Amino acid sequence: MLKQKKQSNKKVFDPITFFSLVGKLKKTPRTGWLMHGLINVESIAEHSFRVTTMAYLLANDLGCNSSKLVKMALIHDLAEIMTGDIVSEHGHDIDLQRREKKVIIEGNEIKKIGLLIPHGFEMNTLWKEYEYKKTKEAKVLKELDKLEMAMQALEYENPRNPNHLREFWENAKKYINHPLILNLFKELCKRRTPPYNDYELIGKRFL
Repeated sequence: MLKQKKQSNKKVFDPITFFSLVGKLKKTPRTGWLMHGLINVESIAEHSFRVTTMAYLLANDLGCNSSKLVKMALIHDLAEIMTGDIVSEHGHDIDLQRREKKVIIEGNEIKKIGLLIPHGFEMNTLWKEYEYKKTKEAKVLKELDKLEMAMQALEYENPRNPNHLREFWENAKKYINHPLILNLFKELCKRRTPPYNDYELIGKRFL
């Protein structure tokens, strides 16, 4: 009598379907810019690409594991395929309730996405590590994420109203502490329209 083979519940990896899913991030806008009345804003994919490039080029100088930092950068916003860009911070202020909800929702979605690929466990682990800032790579990536945001703010600033996006600079300043990233952030500040090109004046409400 022939024994019947047990059927596996494991899903077969479908690269085309998965890569098409990831492609949704190319059309998903970064919400913060829309909330400030900007149009034709960057997508989450565009943001993630520059963050990943930063991670790749700066990893060694930042004392990080290059492979780990780059992988983490690639997937840090992947859950937003399903959730979109949920904003929980404005400048120095953070909506803790909304933030906690965001982490739970995105955590559930990254698990679902992880079930679609062979390296799902690694992806889920890296995402959690980043979200909860458990390692040096996670902390550094958060700062690079904020540095990229400030770069985009500079590119969007209107010469007629150069401080319109000040909350993005304030938020970046709150997070950036690593000496190398801080130096880059200060250099970025110098490229703003005076008098907003002074790092020390970021967050001063009289401006």
